[in-house]
Amino acid sequence: MRRLSLVVTLGVFAWAAGAQAFVGRSQDFEIGALNRVDWAGGAIGSARIENQARVAQQQDFSERHSRLSGVQTERGSLTQTLTASGPGLSTGRQAARITGSQDLPVESCRYAPGRMQQDLGLKMETRLFKPSGVGTVSGTQTYHGAQEQTRTTWYGSSGQFQSVEIKQSGTITTENDIDPTVRNSVIVNLHQSQGMGPQ
Repeated sequence: MRRLSLVVTLGVFAWAAGAQAFVGRSQDFEIGALNRVDWAGGAIGSARIENQARVAQQQDFSERHSRLSGVQTERGSLTQTLTASGPGLSTGRQAARITGSQDLPVESCRYAPGRMQQDLGLKMETRLFKPSGVGTVSGTQTYHGAQEQTRTTWYGSSGQFQSVEIKQSGTITTENDIDPTVRNSVIVNLHQSQGMGPQ
């Protein structure tokens, strides 16, 4: 009876040592925003338009047998504002495209680590045009974003963090019949990755 019990116990240990598990998770987001104002002119009044967008994502994993765990978060906030006033014609255009992704692959086998990855892409453009007359046209775009990931293995834990803060603005104020144009653009790409297990 003791011999049978010993054989069964060894069989259970062998099964647990050879067990492997794989988890593959990914998240993506995209923000596309367009802001536009056309002011035909007027002695009284003004025009104002605003866009706001916020995003937040999180994913996590833990596996108690291998002691592997990982957490990824990303968040961002976009604001666009355009204003125009005065008796002259004014136009303003704003465009923004933000994309973010995070991948969390985890293998519980100690000799086959996964790799956590995060990416953020940002493109913003502002164009202001005052073809004639007295008046003011102005625009501002701001984006605040952050990505963070942490991992824990048999050998310890580590973390990564990256953030971006961008402000884009322009103003045209005239008192004469001139023809100014203001245009600015910005492109940002961020990437970070780290292994999820021992190398």
